[in-house]
Amino acid sequence: MEKKGRADSRRSDRPEQVVAAELKEKRDAFLQTFFKRGAELTDELLGENGRLREKLARLETENATLKTQLASDNAIRDLLRKIEELEREKARLLSNVHEQEEISNRFTEIEAELESFANLYVASFQLHSTLGVRAVVRNVKELLGQLVGVQSLAIYFVDDGQRRLFPIASDGVDLDTLPSIGIGYEETRRGGGPPLDPASAVIERTYLTGVPHIAEGEMLASPQACIPLQFGDRAVGTIVVYSLLEQKKRFITVDRELFKLVGAHAGGTLVAAHYWGLADGRLPAAQSLRDACA
Repeated sequence: MEKKGRADSRRSDRPEQVVAAELKEKRDAFLQTFFKRGAELTDELLGENGRLREKLARLETENATLKTQLASDNAIRDLLRKIEELEREKARLLSNVHEQEEISNRFTEIEAELESFANLYVASFQLHSTLGVRAVVRNVKELLGQLVGVQSLAIYFVDDGQRRLFPIASDGVDLDTLPSIGIGYEETRRGGGPPLDPASAVIERTYLTGVPHIAEGEMLASPQACIPLQFGDRAVGTIVVYSLLEQKKRFITVDRELFKLVGAHAGGTLVAAHYWGLADGRLPAAQSLRDACA
């Protein structure tokens, strides 16, 4: 008890100013430490806030970039989808165009075929529309001139007795200047006769073989066509085409068909017209026809 009393006595003996000064010093030290720590915390908070703002700005930038990229990707997808649609539409239109071209080409072919049929029908009708020799020859000339473009031609007919082909009609060339042609070139040469000129050789060969001679491509040499005249199974003459109109450069398919038709029908029509003329237009007796049919 005595020691405790002495200690209390010592503290109580210290002046109040000293005690107050110590308290103030401790308080100031505490406050200084407190505010310093507060300032440090504030600096740390400000720094962290700055870092968070920077991170937020980066995130916002990245977000904007992603949005832009997403929009761009969507736009690209839309464009790709549109391109696919346009490609499909293009393919459909091209298919339609090809179909239209095929239809147009086929229509053109059909028109050409119909025109060919019409020409052949007209030729057949014209050849059989008359039984006068002069009219038959005139029809042959007109058909070949109008439908083929023949400028000059001659019609040769066979004389079985003399075994020669004689020109019986012509157009665009003087009939009197055309030679008669002996049948059998080899026989002519063995007999010592002069060789045939190229045109006569073609006419003779066509008659003997029954095979038409029709120039290919540009027509340079004469004759440019030579067609056998058929009467049943035998050749009775030829139609010789010497030249064509200036605008006619080559023969086409319908020309060849027309040549075949004229060659197949004109010979028989000429023979029938000749005998009809000899009969003076008189029909045969019915009994005669009946006997011929038996």
